Amino acid sequence: MVVFASCENDDTDFSHIIDGAEVEVKDIEFDSTPLDEGVENIPSDDNDYVENSDFYSVVKVDYRGMTAVVSGDVDMVTVFVEGAHVTIHSYRHNIEYVLKGSSDNGSFKIYSDYKMKITLDGVALHHPSGAALNNQCGKSLYLVLAPGSENTLSDGDHYIMSGNEDMKGAFFSEGQIIFSGSGILNVKGGYKNAIVSDDYIVFRPGNVINAGSTAGHGIKANDGVKIMGGVLNVEVTVAAAKGINSEYDVIVRGGRTTVITSGNPRVKSDDSSSCAAVKCDGSFIMTAGMLNLKSTGEGGKGINSDKDISIISGELNVVTLGDKGVVSPKGVKADGDITFGKADIYVYSKVGRAIDAFGSFTFGSDYASLIDSKHFFEIKY
Repeated sequence: MVVFASCENDDTDFSHIIDGAEVEVKDIEFDSTPLDEGVENIPSDDNDYVENSDFYSVVKVDYRGMTAVVSGDVDMVTVFVEGAHVTIHSYRHNIEYVLKGSSDNGSFKIYSDYKMKITLDGVALHHPSGAALNNQCGKSLYLVLAPGSENTLSDGDHYIMSGNEDMKGAFFSEGQIIFSGSGILNVKGGYKNAIVSDDYIVFRPGNVINAGSTAGHGIKANDGVKIMGGVLNVEVTVAAAKGINSEYDVIVRGGRTTVITSGNPRVKSDDSSSCAAVKCDGSFIMTAGMLNLKSTGEGGKGINSDKDISIISGELNVVTLGDKGVVSPKGVKADGDITFGKADIYVYSKVGRAIDAFGSFTFGSDYASLIDSKHFFEIKY
């Protein structure tokens, strides 16, 4: 492509024309096809791997419509069942909870002081007035999707709160959530967010996870999000919602992640906030994998980092189609530096800047092709 002089007006609707030449705007869509990711390397000293812990007691929960049956090794485990709402108080280590069956008015809630393993083996839970899966334990939650299983967690559009307990989404955990296994998980947030941890979240290879919210964020974590592999699809539609929202770093080391936002900004007298496919208060770091991001609402962004953005390798595709209003759309935005290594990167912003770094912007040499303009950036190696 020949690059001509660019227009300096961010309000100009370039549509598919960038610097006098037509650009093919990528069509970013969800793809739930599992990945062939090979054998995962499991460090023997890493606590984020369920394989490094022994869970020798099993408690089974079978949801049967308006009721639930709890069985298995329940020594030192107190179980309360009300209809299909199951609440467990666990006073012992090394327990695996296996959930299966379905209920359109059911939930699983647990209190414990110990890390746990929860296996979803073909379970579908909808809680009309709270979190479908609610972990009130601040320790690690190993969430395993049984091979070949499809699982669904969803909530309603209002919550009945329990004292001062947090309950911020259809799947909520006070502690870390580490996803593993080889199944499918669908999480639908109707009251606020879809998947929430007050600690950090790790996505390991093997699974297909579809998370969406019509009321808040798709994935929300206080202490970071790490995508090691698997397929992750996230969609949010409400104003100012973020597909992936982390109060710390976001790290991508594999897999295929697709995030689509469509909401407009939320405007307040003292502040305005827009949608972003990925928003992190820390740094954004990508070393492998594929990341596909699209924001269609006014002022929407692809990646928005309060610190640095570093994309070492992998493939990044970003499309923002929203207009400029009280908030400007951006493709990739950092309050710090933006550094691209030898990654294939495509960023298109219809009316905003493709790349916006408050600090420095650098990219690797020895590329096969490069287009670098205000509204479109593409580099291939």
